[in-house]
Amino acid sequence: MDNKIFLPGDNPSMLYYAVFGNPILHSRSPQIYNSLFTRDSVNAFYTRILTETGRAVCDIIRGLGLAGANVTTPFKEDVISLMDSLSADAEKIGAVNTIINTGGELVGYNTDGDGITGLLEDEGLVLPQRRCLMIGAGGAGKSAALGLLNAGADVSITDLDTDKASAYADRTGCGFFTLDEAVKNIGEFDIVVLAVPPGVYPFKLEQITPDMTIVDANYRSPSKTGFLESLPCKVIKGDGWLIYQAVNAYKLFTGGEADIDIMKKGVREDISFQNPVIKIIGNDSQDFRSYGVADMLVDGRGMDDEYINRIIDEEKSRAFGNKR
Repeated sequence: MDNKIFLPGDNPSMLYYAVFGNPILHSRSPQIYNSLFTRDSVNAFYTRILTETGRAVCDIIRGLGLAGANVTTPFKEDVISLMDSLSADAEKIGAVNTIINTGGELVGYNTDGDGITGLLEDEGLVLPQRRCLMIGAGGAGKSAALGLLNAGADVSITDLDTDKASAYADRTGCGFFTLDEAVKNIGEFDIVVLAVPPGVYPFKLEQITPDMTIVDANYRSPSKTGFLESLPCKVIKGDGWLIYQAVNAYKLFTGGEADIDIMKKGVREDISFQNPVIKIIGNDSQDFRSYGVADMLVDGRGMDDEYINRIIDEEKSRAFGNKR
């Protein structure tokens, strides 16, 4: 299979990339990668694709010929068994966030660990010997835990799913706490990383000390409660994590070095909440000729118009809230 994408404008050499997730319209990955493509004169375009299953992610990459992709919630673990091969980190973590398509052969990588360490080092934190608590043992949490371990930190992991967190700790050498134990002793940690749903804070304000650092993986929306803003310590939001995990993904996509300043500018750009360009992937889709430059594609195969419209309305509500 030719893994190049054909877009309007008679540009047969253009490559197509996307981030897959559900929800996905909120993602700022396209702003990051498209800014880099423009700077480096890379003949490529990056968009968002909403699907309902991990298998659909892989079907679309192969069937429509994407050159590569990123994967976010909730598919990072779902796609692991569908790859043709895996990098060592992706296999150890059990999650994929970057996929390269070479003639229909999909290779899965994981750059999230590099993302958390790059972010913390950019913030001036020295990681060796630091006591780190990873709250959340999903794809992002497991990746971050391994990245911190590789950087020399003393890492413990916890999750509501005790068996999942415990098994990962045994496999990687992390420490393990039940969530209750971790929260009770949270003041003993230098760095606490939250890889949990937006607005979920399992600890209380009075447990946090000024010399701690809290990292929230989420960047989708500001805290509605003001809880993070009220903490007496350093708080780092997730857009930096998004930027630094993209550094190695960009290298995998293009072979080039990413420019952090360009990425930081790109991540601050908003798409139009009044008229986002959203197109539907249909049952008869062969390639991307008919889609062009869109803010989001929705996998509408096998769905009726009413269901598709409801999905789009929900995406707009999550991404734009009261701006609409």
